[in-house]
Amino acid sequence: MATRESMEAMINKTEEIITQAKHELDQANRNGYEINTSYNQAQTELSNLEAEIEKLMHSANHQQKEQLHRLHLQVSRYLNDMILDENQLHD
Repeated sequence: MATRESMEAMINKTEEIITQAKHELDQANRNGYEINTSYNQAQTELSNLEAEIEKLMHSANHQQKEQLHRLHLQVSRYLNDMILDENQLHD
């Protein structure tokens, strides 16, 4: 079972990274899809976060797995949005 501290840390980390990703998406949309290093960094952090969530799921109980799954869905949504925005730039 994952510890309460590890779950709280993951939730906090997810919220911080998603907030940054939201900011970068807003900036890219406002600036006509100008992709910069901070945008790419936010994508990388989201991708790394997905892996961390998956790893934590292996030691989580059923309730924690549900919570982690919801976090994973949020992270995936923002990562997909960022990838799609970037792909639209290159079309």
